[in-house]
Amino acid sequence: MYRVRHSRNPDEEDPEEPPPEVDLHGRRPEDALRHLARELHGARLRRIGEVLVITGQGFGNALHKPILRGMVEKWLLGPDGARLGVVGFERTSRGGALLVRLAGSGAGG
Repeated sequence: MYRVRHSRNPDEEDPEEPPPEVDLHGRRPEDALRHLARELHGARLRRIGEVLVITGQGFGNALHKPILRGMVEKWLLGPDGARLGVVGFERTSRGGALLVRLAGSGAGG
């Protein structure tokens, strides 16, 4: 399950380096999932515990509804996400991104 994450206060100091980003903007759904799988696999090999997946808020399509985010969330919760070590995620950036936690790495497990 996921939880909604509120943006951090920019005045707070965070000694940790921000997680790497995977930007899925402008990609077709099938391409977005292939790209995400490659990036999560690479992050896991580098023992990175969190990855910020940018899906956008969904206002750029004709329906003005988030299509990509829901598809990515479902994929992360399914067998492909589990195979790549996804242990959870949370929405961030006003719903335009997902902070994905990976198993067997620093912050993810």
